Amino acid sequence: MASRLEILNGLLNTLTDILDIREVFTRVSEVVQQVLPHDLMGVVEITERGDRMRLHAGTAAGPPPWEAPVHNPEMMMQQRDAMIIEDFPNHPLAAGSPPLKLGMATLISAPIRFGDRLQAAVNFFSRQPGWFRRDDLPIAGRVASHIAVVMSHHRLAEQARSAAEANARAERLESRVQQLTDELDARGGYRRVIGDSAQWREVLKRATQVARTEAIVLLLGESGTGKEVIARFVHRGSARRDGPFVALNCAALPEHLLESELFGYEAGAFTGAMKAKPGQIEQAAGGVLFLDEIGEMVLSAQAKFLRVLQEREFQRLGGNRVLRADVRVIAATNRDLRKAVERGTFREDLYYRLNVFELKLPPLRERRDDILPLADTFTADIGRSLGVPPAGISLEARQALVEYHWPGNVRELRNILERAAILAEGGLIVSEHLALVPRSEAAKTSAPAATGSADGSGSSTLSDLSSVERTMIQRALEEARFNKSVAAKKLGLTRAQLYTRLKRYGLD
Repeated sequence: MASRLEILNGLLNTLTDILDIREVFTRVSEVVQQVLPHDLMGVVEITERGDRMRLHAGTAAGPPPWEAPVHNPEMMMQQRDAMIIEDFPNHPLAAGSPPLKLGMATLISAPIRFGDRLQAAVNFFSRQPGWFRRDDLPIAGRVASHIAVVMSHHRLAEQARSAAEANARAERLESRVQQLTDELDARGGYRRVIGDSAQWREVLKRATQVARTEAIVLLLGESGTGKEVIARFVHRGSARRDGPFVALNCAALPEHLLESELFGYEAGAFTGAMKAKPGQIEQAAGGVLFLDEIGEMVLSAQAKFLRVLQEREFQRLGGNRVLRADVRVIAATNRDLRKAVERGTFREDLYYRLNVFELKLPPLRERRDDILPLADTFTADIGRSLGVPPAGISLEARQALVEYHWPGNVRELRNILERAAILAEGGLIVSEHLALVPRSEAAKTSAPAATGSADGSGSSTLSDLSSVERTMIQRALEEARFNKSVAAKKLGLTRAQLYTRLKRYGLD
């Protein structure tokens, strides 16, 4: 027995230089034949979840790799030492296995355990009943020990390779995010990508991943969180980057105009349609169609737009020609579309068609590390448009910006800084210039009453009335968390009337 183990150790030591685990099993079978003759050798590997087993044949003429579910995991976990199974055909684990189909009658099995977990088992089969003896058990156990070392090295190598590949993918993704950010920054304008907080970087990473596909993207988040910024970011990173980017706000148009703006119309389609006009879908051909506030789209338009997504075709209003829709759709909403589906105001089939790749944007209060970089960038941009740019932002004002609750998010930040820059008249922006509304005041629902003049005559100037209206609109927006549809209802205005006033007072 000692001589057999000594021979085996010498032979197995020659396998230590093999790194490909697929080569090990066949070589082991060839080596072990000299001290433990067998008709078939196989290594049964248990998956990480412990619910499946894979057979790797070690004999050169053995069966191909085979996989099956583990129906009795407790039985497999109980195996601690090498053992002989005399009646293999009637063993619970034999059913349907390749060794059974090859006529194997008996086997000797040695477990491979990593810690307390059964990782694999080395099995030597014979067609002859009673072929194996008890003094073969140490041989099988020694073979299992050597294979365990090889499998452990293989596992470590696989983990290292997987980690290296994951790191390489992460580095490529970070590089691509930075490249797209730099490209958009170079184009200038209001919708640049600003921020380095963990939450914002995660959004940019996911946007970069989906950009290279043609998948529909659904952007979720409060008003003013930068949904159009991300939509343009996705467009810039896609194969359609050289095509148009067409944006349509579904809440900014009266219901009867939305369909004509989206699908276009033929001459004579309705009163005033003197000549045909292509819609936004046609204008976005080869590029991206960005539908902001899609939750405000009326049901009639939803049904027609569903056809665009499913069939890639549509018709102009008043027309009968079927046109192809060569667009990638990016939709955005600050509404809960699931609840809108339950209320019957949004089609369920359209919701599921849109919700291919959901991307939720964090509110500004959850990415406070980005507030000051955004503020500095906006102040510089605003300063270039003013005759007298502000000298900067004071320390007290910067602290106030960081601590403010920002119900209107990034859009509110820019608007507040633009007002402050005008009031500063080239000086330093201080806290008083910001006029930040405390959280307790923002929650109030009562609008301020108009006051009379100092002489008690009750007369007011036009500017006073405009100031009152602007304040009422601003508070309504804050109370509605900058949802324009909700704010319009609070004020008793239509959406079109609200948008007119937003533009008039510079609140858009």
